[in-house]
Amino acid sequence: MTESKTTGSAPSGPPVADTAKTVLAAGGLLAAFGVASCCALPVALSLLGISAASLVGVGYLAAQYQQELLYGAVICLGAAGFIMWRQRRARLCAPGATCNRPTVDWGSKITLVLAVGLLALTFWIEPPI
Repeated sequence: MTESKTTGSAPSGPPVADTAKTVLAAGGLLAAFGVASCCALPVALSLLGISAASLVGVGYLAAQYQQELLYGAVICLGAAGFIMWRQRRARLCAPGATCNRPTVDWGSKITLVLAVGLLALTFWIEPPI
């Protein structure tokens, strides 16, 4: 009377790759914000007419670690992009069943685009290296 389920059920939490992708994208965004907060972000915000006075403390702390933050941002964003690329390529297909696409995680994609935009803005206004 005991049966073993061969189909299995969905795990209750998010898959490890989704969590890693989200953490890496958020870490890349924070590191890119630290790189840009010193010089590029205040200039860009003042061009838009927005006060950048609140960035003084962050810029002061991040200025001395600007290169390390840049390297960390590039590594985190590269790893998050690689995980997203692998998830896009992966197809979960069982024989006789329809193929499912990986779930679209718009939050991680928007975070990745914002971080790359901040790094591009930094290199456009004042390169850290």
